[in-house]
Amino acid sequence: MKLNSEPKKVLLLSYAFSPLQAAESYLSAKALSNIDSYTIDVLTVEHEKLGMSIDNSLSEYTKNNFGRIYRTLSPFWINKKIFKLLRYVSFFPDRFRFFNRSIFKKFIDINSQNYDIIISWSQWHSIHLAALEIKKKYPSILWIAHFSDPWADNPFLSSIVGYKALQYFLERRVIKYADAVNFTTHLTRMMVMKKYPKKWMNKTYVTQHSYDLSLYKDSCTNKTDNKFVISYFGNFYGPRNPIDFLKALENIYIGDNDIFNHIVFEFFGKWIGNESWNTDNISLPNGLVKVKSPVTYIGSLEKMKESDLLLILDANFENSVFFPSKLVDYIGAKKPILAITPKGSCANIVKEIGGIVCSPKTVKSIEAGIILAINGLKLGSLHTEESDSIHQFSNSFISNRFKIMFDQLIQK
Repeated sequence: MKLNSEPKKVLLLSYAFSPLQAAESYLSAKALSNIDSYTIDVLTVEHEKLGMSIDNSLSEYTKNNFGRIYRTLSPFWINKKIFKLLRYVSFFPDRFRFFNRSIFKKFIDINSQNYDIIISWSQWHSIHLAALEIKKKYPSILWIAHFSDPWADNPFLSSIVGYKALQYFLERRVIKYADAVNFTTHLTRMMVMKKYPKKWMNKTYVTQHSYDLSLYKDSCTNKTDNKFVISYFGNFYGPRNPIDFLKALENIYIGDNDIFNHIVFEFFGKWIGNESWNTDNISLPNGLVKVKSPVTYIGSLEKMKESDLLLILDANFENSVFFPSKLVDYIGAKKPILAITPKGSCANIVKEIGGIVCSPKTVKSIEAGIILAINGLKLGSLHTEESDSIHQFSNSFISNRFKIMFDQLIQK
């Protein structure tokens, strides 16, 4: 441990960091951007040569809020085609596992003894295994393993044969040797930790996602088309898709041809595996549903501010422990929210801030939520809470939670 007179330093290890266009790139940048008493460096990979989507809209933000950002190159045998193929064949725990050796070597090269704490941040979970190797070699370095999503228990991946059993043993090693384990919801913590010795619960924390108001621009309030805009941001994949939502729109329209007057739904993102999706085969008015290309992160925040209602569509699970990354940005935009989501973390948060929640279990329940939201828009009765329930998701609040975690670990 260093002398108190020396600056305290943290190294963030993550396979998702700006300029990669990924939710975790934005989440980690916001959460750790407001901690003045620590210098936070970053160790990540060079993404451009991997064929992954790039978003430079946070370049200045990360430059201003972090120390050194180190990027390691991919192994010589990995190119764009091979990396894309690895997505379908590597579950140990994911295709970034092949970068772990490079991360480990780079850590040694950058004078590893400089750091009081390392924090491995997933998605992707392979980064925790790289941190595990670092911890083994340098046991005095404090290690926080941060899980934005569950690992072995992830319901989106449970259909893969043998996935849960294999991931359990990898996850267990990480949780056993980490000095602290951080989750984004209490429900995630309870779901993951119920498999492990009770004493391990003592080193767990819950630190939620955050928004940063400095990243939002004022929206244009002078509308010329007299339309209420309902927007969805993010990609669809697997059981998280808009099929039942579109059926609900169709049923509502059949029952009332006028209800969607002055309404437009905008979807920003991709449907993975169905990239060319459209609404041509659905009985809806032309222009009611618009499918748009993904925008930059800053661009998405701007579009959120210009929207009248923000939409969440979750998979039809019995319960959900997930805290969708888009939800915290919706909260920061201070616009009404309609969440079609099962019981669990997302539903609890949306209810707390005054949004509308309906179940995705049936098309009928989705219809009820849509009708309630549209009537509220037209009557001007929708609102968001301007209170501590909003502030607890600000990056000033969340950065302070991370600072407290760092302080506690160092003082042990």
